[in-house]
Amino acid sequence: MFGLVAVTQALSVKREIKDKKLESSKKLKWPSQYQIKATRLSLTDDVIENYAVWRTSKQSRIDYNDGNVKSFATSKNKQFRYGVQYEIHPEASRDQEVEVVCNAMEGGRYDRVEPSTILPDTDEFEYDDEEVMNDKDCVKFVNNVKDEQTDSEQTLWATYNEDDKAWVPVRYEVLEFNSWLGSKDKHEIWDFYDYEKAFSFRSVFDVEDYGCSDAVTHTKDSENVTKHLLFMDAENDKHVDHVFKSFQKTHNRKYSDANERAMRRSLVKRSMRQVLENNRQKKGYKLAINQFADKTPEEMKKYMGLLRRPEGKVGTIAFPYDEAKLNEISSGIPDEYDARLEGLVSNIKNQEECGSCWTFGTTAAVEGALARINGGKLMALSNQALVDCAWAYGAYGCEGGTDNAAYEWMMEYGLPTVAEYGQYTNKDGECNILNMTETFPIRGFVDVTPLSVGALKVALVNHGPLSVSVHVTEAFLQYSSGVFYDTECSQLPNDLNHEVTPVGYGQRDGDTFWILKNSWGPHWGIGGYMYISSRDNICGVSTEPTYVVF
Repeated sequence: MFGLVAVTQALSVKREIKDKKLESSKKLKWPSQYQIKATRLSLTDDVIENYAVWRTSKQSRIDYNDGNVKSFATSKNKQFRYGVQYEIHPEASRDQEVEVVCNAMEGGRYDRVEPSTILPDTDEFEYDDEEVMNDKDCVKFVNNVKDEQTDSEQTLWATYNEDDKAWVPVRYEVLEFNSWLGSKDKHEIWDFYDYEKAFSFRSVFDVEDYGCSDAVTHTKDSENVTKHLLFMDAENDKHVDHVFKSFQKTHNRKYSDANERAMRRSLVKRSMRQVLENNRQKKGYKLAINQFADKTPEEMKKYMGLLRRPEGKVGTIAFPYDEAKLNEISSGIPDEYDARLEGLVSNIKNQEECGSCWTFGTTAAVEGALARINGGKLMALSNQALVDCAWAYGAYGCEGGTDNAAYEWMMEYGLPTVAEYGQYTNKDGECNILNMTETFPIRGFVDVTPLSVGALKVALVNHGPLSVSVHVTEAFLQYSSGVFYDTECSQLPNDLNHEVTPVGYGQRDGDTFWILKNSWGPHWGIGGYMYISSRDNICGVSTEPTYVVF
């Protein structure tokens, strides 16, 4: 009898504990003051990021990746009636020296600054079960949301701290499926640890040590906010709406209906996530929201256009430097070189929605080679002629082409000037080469020794600009500044999908970077250019470089 009573009492206590958990779960919310650390694993982007957060009802601070980037927010004080945000991050100067920069943005009457957090909003979570997670007895909550754009599955494990009478997160997992694109946009696992309620306010929230007394102040509509996403959060719908609205205005986007607008907004949100995720890490380069932020992968093919050379197609003139010769002359090659300073590079062009990159890369190489033998006189030559005329040589106009098709056509007919042939039109046109009064035929083209930094340097100094094939990734598309190094980039010939123009090289921390001229307009990258590391042949720059000979 005594044993039965004990069992009954134990079951009663267990039910009481469960009832308390169930009752508490209905009031799930985070404490008003806390410090906590977290690690985020992105399974979709293969990124691990760490965070440290301090928060009160009026102030917050978030350190990303060991404090590489810091974000402060104050809702109200004597100096800032509607609050202020500070964003502190490293920037590379023009000579690639790194310095810490503090930016500020004041709140407004209708847009007050509020403390930030990395913790999920708890309003829509519902009790699911009790589970052990990360060696802690937790309550499991779920929140599944489905709308026209996204199916979202959110699972949260939390434990109740009796001392503080507050819920403490243990793990948060979120899975988002984009119904518009038929793809998994997001799969993240957040693990939280080192929760504390008390901390030193003065030492945590003091921004003076980071030069914020002289901070550059931005408005919400400034380029640094809407393009570089200072102070923005891709998980905040108001921020996404603001960036998307600014993006539409900047790039003059008009969408056919509400469905397309929702789809484009989801793409911009995805781009925001990628930009923020990259820029909070110490990668040495920055990404930004640019003209490609609302494009699908299929649509992006129109902004490239490089096809594979037919089997057996090689340069018509041998590269005049063997390994011994390269070793002999390497000591005389300058540490840095820029063909733009020698007047061998024309202004940045924009291929727009025509897959004609193969004409821009090769035409730029011809313009430079012609200037070298023409007393330094740089002439604007017509890549539209290649779009219109090189079909019989294996090119397909705006549907793509190869460097050898362009070169072989130029060997036969030569490039006319833009002044005589006409401006680039962003579409296929009728070939008019036989009516030109003057063209500049090349004698042939040279394949530079592949996978050789030394050979590429020699070719640039003595024969550049060159034309090279690269592999464009999502990060490549969003490049903004710094020395690019993306391990997702391939160097395999079959993966190369875009043609660009190396115009020089520089050095940073003992490593060489190439200066690439692109054909995506002056608002992409660094005024239309990219700095890309020579290490590991990132994106295939040295896989198949070429130059022309007159």
